[in-house]
Amino acid sequence: MKSVNIQLDEKNSLEITQIEDNLFEVRLGMNGSISVYYMTREQLLNFDQLGAHLRIESILGID
Repeated sequence: MKSVNIQLDEKNSLEITQIEDNLFEVRLGMNGSISVYYMTREQLLNFDQLGAHLRIESILGID
C-alpha cells in the first residue's frame, strides 16, 4: 500500500493512500477540519475538484 502525506502549512495537509489498484483514500485537512474522499485513479488525476493545483501522478508515480 502506497501512502503520501504532504504538510501544506501548519494548518493544512493532504494524505493519499492507495487502497487497491484503482481506489484511493484522500484525506484533506483544511483549517482544522478533515474531509475524506474515496476516489478512483481517474478522479484522482482530475484533482481540481478538491481545489488543488498540483500533479498527483508525479507524487504517486501514476502513469
